Amino acid sequence: MQWAFLVLAALAALIELNTGTFYLAGVAAAALLTTLIGFWLRDDWLIFVFLLLCALLTVAVMLFRRNGSHGTGLVDFDIGQVVSVCGISPHGHRLTVTYRGVNWEAVTDDGSVLVPGDTAVIVRKTDKLLHLALPPDAAAPTQAAAENDI
Repeated sequence: MQWAFLVLAALAALIELNTGTFYLAGVAAAALLTTLIGFWLRDDWLIFVFLLLCALLTVAVMLFRRNGSHGTGLVDFDIGQVVSVCGISPHGHRLTVTYRGVNWEAVTDDGSVLVPGDTAVIVRKTDKLLHLALPPDAAAPTQAAAENDI
C-alpha cells in the first residue's frame, strides 16, 4: 500500500508540472508524506492519513489566502505625479491633461478650478479617469490671496 502512495505522489507531481494549478502539488505532498508515515503505521491507517493530510493542506491554504488577501494591494506609482492641464474636455465638466505624453480625462476632487496651463497632482485613478488636486505649493498662495481679500 505504501508503494501506491509513492506512485500517486510521482504521478501527481508530473501532472502538476504540466498543468501548473498547484492543486496536484498538494496531493503529491500529501501522498509523499503518507508514504513516509507508512514506515511507522499499518496499511489500514494510510488512507485515513492521506485524506487527513489533504484536508489539512486545504484548510491551511484557505486560511493563508484569507489572511493574505487583506494585505496592501499593488502600489500605484502614478499617485502624486504632476500633470499639465491642456484644456476642457468636450464631455462636460472634465479636464484634458497631459501625463507621460498622453492626453487623459481628469476631474478635480477638491473642487478647485483649473485652467489650461495649470499643473495639478494625481490623487487617485479610476479606470481611465484621473482625479486631481492642486499641488501643495500652489494651494498655499491661493489660500493666502483669499485671506488677503477678506
